[in-house]
Amino acid sequence: MDHQALKAFQQFGDHRFTKVDFMKNEHSTAFTLNFLPGQSMKAHSHPGKELYLVVIEGSGTFTVDGKEVLATRGDVLFGGEKDRIGFENNGDNRTTLFGTLTKIG
Repeated sequence: MDHQALKAFQQFGDHRFTKVDFMKNEHSTAFTLNFLPGQSMKAHSHPGKELYLVVIEGSGTFTVDGKEVLATRGDVLFGGEKDRIGFENNGDNRTTLFGTLTKIG
């Protein structure tokens, strides 16, 4: 068993969003994505993997296959291997997403 506190992985960078992997094994990775206001992540896919993202602080807009999805604290997004997912912190506060990426099969 591994136990971690998410607060320790809320690390923000002035020039771009940050991704902090904090648990990893041969099948899955747990991580945080940390965005200051105005920072974004380009839409991309994860072939052969499934993705869950949970907004743990702040808010923003996901882009899923070109469609915008507004999200606030407590919202959960699931992405399949072909979904192209991006995110923008278009608010005034910092935003942290908790994510898991799991291999399919």
